[in-house]
Order: sequence, then structure tokens, then C-alpha cells
Amino acid sequence: MSAAAPTALPAAAVPHPSAEVRPGARRVAALAFAGLVFLFLYAPLLVMAVFSFNKGAVQSLPLKGFTTDWYTKLAHDGAMIDALLYSAKVSIVAVVVSMIAGTGFAILFTRSQMRGLRILQALIGLPFVMPGMVLGISLLLAFRQIGIQPGLLAIIVAHIAFITPIIMFVVAQRLQALDPSLEQASMDLGAGPLRTFANVIFPSIRTSLIAGAVLGFTVSFDEVIVTFFVSGNEQTLPVHIWTLLRQGFSPVVNAILTVIAIVSVALVTISTVTIARSRRTRGHGGAA
Repeated sequence: MSAAAPTALPAAAVPHPSAEVRPGARRVAALAFAGLVFLFLYAPLLVMAVFSFNKGAVQSLPLKGFTTDWYTKLAHDGAMIDALLYSAKVSIVAVVVSMIAGTGFAILFTRSQMRGLRILQALIGLPFVMPGMVLGISLLLAFRQIGIQPGLLAIIVAHIAFITPIIMFVVAQRLQALDPSLEQASMDLGAGPLRTFANVIFPSIRTSLIAGAVLGFTVSFDEVIVTFFVSGNEQTLPVHIWTLLRQGFSPVVNAILTVIAIVSVALVTISTVTIARSRRTRGHGGAA
């Protein structure tokens, strides 16, 4: 009898030489793409920060040397500091009011069965997605009709209009994951709506509420277009900086924008981490 010929392995059983390389190559490509995106987003901020320490008053290469004089001049710029404090006051008041309104709307949309809530929710979220110029002009015309003059009150109301949807959507996502039976049990045990909110709902949405407030503060503090139409003679910091740029560039602008960029990135990072931790805690609780 002749020896049996060796059986060839099926083609599918033979691993391709590049099979083990592909996952690593894809990972490298994904990281490279993400790096390019972040470079595109943050390179202007880095360039601005570098020039804020440049001795020369003109933004051009090569750099003239290292200095912190522009930050010293910023600290003694009364108009800039006043605009900074004014922006902080506007943002804080607008965020506090929006936290109350946004939480109320979130509870309404997630717990009520009334008709037309979808339409109402879309209308409340409309200012956030509406172009800034359209929203600014619309609010200006509406304020004139009801007798609100351009100024502090008009700016605060305008900021509340587009901050409330941010907080509402963040809190509503947390409420949708919250078990309604906990609230029903609290009501069955004799607690009223306010006590149920304080003891059951608020502890569960506290983290999301803080995260939404931080995002809202960042958006409010950096807003320019809507504020420009309703500010009148009182200028927030972004509007004040825009006015300075129209008159001529000063390296002090680089300094203040660098400070704002660092604070904004820090606040957004805190908000993102807070939301992520809240979701992980919710996931562990659901698994338990």
C-alpha cells in the first residue's frame, strides 16, 4: 500500500501574516487621528498661550523673549477686571436660575403624562440650537416689546434661555434611569412632594445637576453673539475683548484669553469626569 499523502490545511485555517498586525495598526491609526483632531482644536490655544509670554507686542516669529509683563498689566487693567467680574455675576445668576428651572422641567418631562410635553420640550431646547444671531435679535425685539432695556437683566434672561436646556437634558437623563418606585414608596409612607424631592430625587440627581451647572457656566461665560445684541452699554468680558480687538490688538488679550481657556477646559473636564463617575456609580448600583 502506498503512503497516504499529507492532508493540506484549509485556507481558512491558515492565519494571514497581517492578521495579528491589523488590531495594532488600527489602534495606532485611531490614536493618530484623535491626536490630529486634538491638535486642530487646541493648537490655537497653545499658540495664544505662548505669545502671552512673548516680550514683543507683535505676534510674529521669532519670539522676542520670555516675560510675564502682560499678565501684570492684565491685573492692573481696571476695565478688563470690571468686565470679568460683570461676566461672573451674569453667569452665576443665570446658572442658579437655570438650575431651578431646568430641574423642574426635567421632572415634568420624565414624570408627567400630560399631552404635548414633547412639543414643549422641543420649544425649551430650541434656544440652545438656534443660531446666536437669530436668538439675539429675537430676544432684543421681544425685550423692547415688554419694556426690558438692554443691560444686566436682559443679558441674564438671554443666558437663562440657552442654559436651561443644557441643565434640563443632563438632569433628565439621570431621572430616566432613576426607579420611579422609590418616589412612589416615599409618597406612600406619607412624605409630600417637597420632602420626596429633598430626600429621594435630589440626592440621586445632585451629581448630574452640578455637572450641568458647570457646563452652563462655561457656555454662559464665553458667550458673545447673543450678549452683544442685548448688552447695551454694559459689556461682559467676551464682548469687551471683541471691542478691544476692533480698536487694535494688545498682548493683554492673549493673557486674559489664556486664563479663560485654562478655566474653561478645567470646568469642562470636571463636568465630564463628574458625569462619567455618575454613570459608573449608576451602573454598579444596577448590577448590584
